[in-house]
Amino acid sequence: MKSATPSVSASSATTRSFEKVFGEAGTATSRTRAPVYLFEAYTAPQPLTPAKHTSIGQLAAEWEQDTKGRNALEEGRQWVADAFYGDDGDTVRALRLRKGWSQTRLAEELVTSQSHVARIERGTENLTIETCRKLSSALGIDLNTLDQALKRQEAIAQAKQR
Repeated sequence: MKSATPSVSASSATTRSFEKVFGEAGTATSRTRAPVYLFEAYTAPQPLTPAKHTSIGQLAAEWEQDTKGRNALEEGRQWVADAFYGDDGDTVRALRLRKGWSQTRLAEELVTSQSHVARIERGTENLTIETCRKLSSALGIDLNTLDQALKRQEAIAQAKQR
């Protein structure tokens, strides 16, 4: 038999009840009692970070500072573009990865945030013509190629939602 462990989805004992009256002021048409539950005791504790821990972001930032490490990261991104996104054709993500750039690097070129670049690559962002110009310049493509890449990634995003 399995032992039960507290979890976020588990129910707990009622901590208090409240009564809600429905209807017009002064003329109650129905009364409903509803229990109130307290789930704080059932949330999963955050794991402790080990001593001398280095996050992936910190490690990548260190490698970006070194020429050899930066070149290795660029080669890795180019490999990812071909291995994982080669069948997608030209999308903003594939074009960025083929240059060996991170989203952060492209964001710096566009003078925007990494999260904005992520939304562009997901196909959920409506771009201004100024952003399109910056993007085509940074990626070294013309606006027609960028338009096709944006349409392609939008189609991919819609297909994933189905």
